[in-house]
Amino acid sequence: MLACIILIGWLLLAWIYFLWSRRRYYKAAWQLRGPIGWPLIGMGLQMMNPETFLQYMDGLSRQFKAPFISWMGTNCFLYINDPNSVEQIFNSTHCTNKGDFYRFVSSAIGDGLFTSSSPRWHKHRRLINPAFGRQILSNFLPIFNAEAQVLLEKLELEGVQHGKRLEIYQILKKTVLEAACQTTMGKKMNFQHDGSIAIFEAYNGLTEVCVKRMLSPWLYPEVIYRRSGLFRLQQKVVGILFGFIEQLLEPIVSVVAANAKPEQQRPELEMRGKSKAIFIEQVREHVERGQLSWQDVRDEANVTIAATFETTSTALYFTILCLAMHPCYQEKLHEELVRELPHPTGDVTLEQLQRLEYTEMVINEAMRLFAPVPMVLRSAEQDIQLQRDDGEFLIPCGTQIGIDIYNMQRDERVWGPLSRTYNPEAHFGLDFPQRHAFAFVPFTKGLRMCIGYRYAQMLMKLLLARIFRSYRISTEARLEELMVKGNISLKLRDYPLCRVERR
Repeated sequence: MLACIILIGWLLLAWIYFLWSRRRYYKAAWQLRGPIGWPLIGMGLQMMNPETFLQYMDGLSRQFKAPFISWMGTNCFLYINDPNSVEQIFNSTHCTNKGDFYRFVSSAIGDGLFTSSSPRWHKHRRLINPAFGRQILSNFLPIFNAEAQVLLEKLELEGVQHGKRLEIYQILKKTVLEAACQTTMGKKMNFQHDGSIAIFEAYNGLTEVCVKRMLSPWLYPEVIYRRSGLFRLQQKVVGILFGFIEQLLEPIVSVVAANAKPEQQRPELEMRGKSKAIFIEQVREHVERGQLSWQDVRDEANVTIAATFETTSTALYFTILCLAMHPCYQEKLHEELVRELPHPTGDVTLEQLQRLEYTEMVINEAMRLFAPVPMVLRSAEQDIQLQRDDGEFLIPCGTQIGIDIYNMQRDERVWGPLSRTYNPEAHFGLDFPQRHAFAFVPFTKGLRMCIGYRYAQMLMKLLLARIFRSYRISTEARLEELMVKGNISLKLRDYPLCRVERR
């Protein structure tokens, strides 16, 4: 009996100490009140379904005054969905690290730029940044044009000659991943002509596994997660992806092996260091210099390929789908393309791309309505002061911050009464009222803006121009019928079929 009383006493003291140590979080939650949730799991039960997650968060933001604080497991979670708060977080030197939940991604595919924290992130960003410079990107145009031609041939064969209604997203993913492999790794893979579906299924499976774990607090502890079916699925898809990345990285394996004799590498190193090169060549140089390890290179390659192809193909697909659902804007786009690209089968030049203003508008409007990355996470590494219209509030160190880009870019308070409709001229035309600089952040902004945003913009504009210069795309789907899924990159529950016609 006495032992039980002592045990209960110790447990009570431990619980009181736990609550006392977290008193600053509770004070912040009292001031920025949001949904309370359940003990230990927080809002896990309500947020665990990716198919309803974004809609659920939109409802909470209307019920409570955002920014508000809630709980994911025992983590203090600050939710924001307004441009002023987004600007404060993205520009804060204390919020450059991704949220703790991204450790689930890094444990699966490696700790690359997308997931890493300072000082690792600062070092790797500095080393890799030149691979995405303007001059390097302009050298990619021949590859982009060549892959655009392969894409057009696929649309012509299956959509026009065979008369099929196509799930264009699958075709686009192959095109974008092919371009990513060539422009970052220097390898042509011929995805459109082989049975590479296992790779794409692995990428889809990986993102779904990571998101399900993020939304399931009971799976946060490693000891529990490693005994779950979700972990076994992760191991399966990661094995496929690592094999794919190892295949892409074969050219630098010999460099790693020879790194033990740096004096023999120096003349070649100095000569190559004077020339600009793609990602694979730049990391080869960093390996030779001892600035990156083989594990660093594999992690960065894995994350670079995944992020490049996932977000770009998603944004491009939603742009095409929106144009297919709105023929009037598709015709205006075609008018610009006929004017600026007089030869429908010719390669698109950099100068021509820069003149395609309406093309950029239709892409931006699709990314506004369907943010390629619907939510991003940050972690407060120190106490920060957050300004809200009713005062200033202290956000304690360790708070996890969720930036809801998807719902912010659809908010009628920011974008007006047409915020949930597709209307490029209303939201990006010359007559649109001046908006907050952080109201539109498809590639994020501030101190940790996406390294590949120029790459994505150039590839999307070129592919879109080549497609709609020669073809008309239509669908029976309607905007209000689309059911989105909250994932690392935005997904649909069902992908509508599209019809392709030659102009």
